[in-house]
This record gives sequence, C-alpha cells and structure tokens, in this order.
Amino acid sequence: MGANSDWERLWRVVSNSPDDFASWEALIKLSENVNGGITRATSEQDLLNVRTVYDHFLAKFPLCFGYWKKYADLELAIAGPPAAEQ
Repeated sequence: MGANSDWERLWRVVSNSPDDFASWEALIKLSENVNGGITRATSEQDLLNVRTVYDHFLAKFPLCFGYWKKYADLELAIAGPPAAEQ
C-alpha cells in the first residue's frame, strides 16, 4: 500500500469521524513525511495534500497552537516568509 492510498484512507477516516484526533495526527504526520518530508521540491499534489490537512484540522481544532506553529514552519520552509505570515 502506497503513501497516497494511506493518505486517502486516513482522509476518509477523518472526514467520517472529524473528532478522531488520533487519526488527524496520523494524517498530519503522513502528509508531512511523504517522500522523505516536505521541501521546495515536493510535488504540487503533496503540497496540496498537506495544506488541505492542516486547513481542515485547524478549522476543527483552532486552539491547537502547536499545530499552527508547525504549519507556519512548514510554509516558511516551502514558500518563504510571506506564506508563513498568512
């Protein structure tokens, strides 16, 4: 089973059970570590996946400060300071 199918499986889990925090954490970890980790060279699809996960997770759990920080650090690494400030 490849990373993409694992992502799709976990996405279905959190879509059907949005309060399942452990599955959200697993999906975030999987999304961040795809192909050795997110970098500027990461495919557009993998970038879209990780951003989608963070956007939906943080909409559901807006008080999880550590994840806001991780998302900002990720954007800083892939798109520079203007993206991280958004």
